[in-house]
Amino acid sequence: MTHTQALPLETVSGPKQARSQRTLYRLLDAAEELINEKGLSEVSIPEIVRRARSSVGGFYARFRDKNELLRALEERFYGELERRVEGLVDPDRWEGVPTREIVRAAVAELVTVARERERMLAAFLFRAVQDPVVREDALRFRRRVTERFERLLLARRSEFGHRDPALAIDLGIQAAFAFMQQHLLLGETRVADRTLSDEELRTELTELLLAYLGVREGPRAGTPA
Repeated sequence: MTHTQALPLETVSGPKQARSQRTLYRLLDAAEELINEKGLSEVSIPEIVRRARSSVGGFYARFRDKNELLRALEERFYGELERRVEGLVDPDRWEGVPTREIVRAAVAELVTVARERERMLAAFLFRAVQDPVVREDALRFRRRVTERFERLLLARRSEFGHRDPALAIDLGIQAAFAFMQQHLLLGETRVADRTLSDEELRTELTELLLAYLGVREGPRAGTPA
């Protein structure tokens, strides 16, 4: 995955000059590659340093320990994902498109991100259970995502059959996040004695959310009923 390296990272201290920034990004990229290959518990600081073509001193100039490195990876991940969400909820992108297609695209993005960053996200979940600060960061991120989707979808509230569209959107997003967290923790989603493929997972989760929201087939947005 291509990272947006211009994102400022508040959790990282140390040198700020361009060369040192490049070293920082190499350390972060190396750590993420290794976590995705082996899982967090199997990754050591010497391995990260070797993969990044850096030094142990260079690592500790930026991070006190592996936990602080993971905190920076979390911050970078949330920043990257928020930019993806911003593109996804752009109203101009969905002008004249049925609401169900927005839901379908949002679910597809969620499943894609979970697949692309599976072990990284599992590491974040493990830390969130242990560390209330990390947990609050994750909840704050989810709230920001919810606010963006609410702004987009509440403009289409007439298409919702649910009695309280704002509540339904918020709870629906929470349910989708929880569903994918379970998928990450278990490594799969089993239903009716079989494992769902990614395509089946996207389809079924989309239909689940549409049914709860009460989205009807109806006319395209902006078209008189």
